[in-house]
Amino acid sequence: MPDAPDVPDVAVVAFGQSEHRANTADLSEVEMLLPVLAETLGQVGLTAGETDFTCSGSSDYLAGRAFSFTMALDGVGAWPPISESHVEMDGAWALYEAWVKLRTGEAETALVYSYGKSSPGHLRDVLTRQLDPYYLAPLWPDSVSLAALQAQALIDAGHTDERALAAIAARDRTSAEENPHAQLRGSAPPERLLDA
Repeated sequence: MPDAPDVPDVAVVAFGQSEHRANTADLSEVEMLLPVLAETLGQVGLTAGETDFTCSGSSDYLAGRAFSFTMALDGVGAWPPISESHVEMDGAWALYEAWVKLRTGEAETALVYSYGKSSPGHLRDVLTRQLDPYYLAPLWPDSVSLAALQAQALIDAGHTDERALAAIAARDRTSAEENPHAQLRGSAPPERLLDA
């Protein structure tokens, strides 16, 4: 069997994150992204135009407008022309596309970014628009109620209990203590979360 061709190693060499906020109605996509992109590219001494490939991940559905990612691309810079792609989902999917480009040798450097801006609409209502349009959507359940129904179904099936679910929430809030960008942070004992 012939040897496999050399496949380049891939590494994440810089990372940036914005502050998570409950509402970003006062910021455009560009205003959200520019500081994070500048900080991240500054860590490696590059500009966006110096990377071989740029991939973004976001949800136009959540933003409530078609092709909202094109506005965000203004934060990267449209000139000189760049090799760019967008995936309609999240940062993990965008990272995967960039990883493929790097592993196949089509690019040596990549800039990957993702963002979510759901504040133009009421998130609890917007998320329900992805439900079945004939049976579930006309009932207008909000996303929090649907999550509660899912949790109750897991409890009823014997896969978990309220204390275990509260422990997950407590663990995540404790983990967020070290993240200055987290929207909710600070330890909360499971007993307190059960009483909430």
